[in-house]
Amino acid sequence: MFFLVTLLLCVNLFIAGQCYMHAKRKGYPVKLFLALGLVPYFNLVIWVYLLFLPALEKPQFGSKTTL
Repeated sequence: MFFLVTLLLCVNLFIAGQCYMHAKRKGYPVKLFLALGLVPYFNLVIWVYLLFLPALEKPQFGSKTTL
């Protein structure tokens, strides 16, 4: 039983870390998505939501873009 609880806690923290990483990369509020990612059973929904959200950060002026 202890192993199961430990495993679930580790998976929950891993998903919360992924939510943090994707929110930071895409420009969304990091603390909000980290807090939502720490809620069990809700964190998978938040993680998938972040995977499909577009990035908020606009490209820098003068950055190279290819068409």
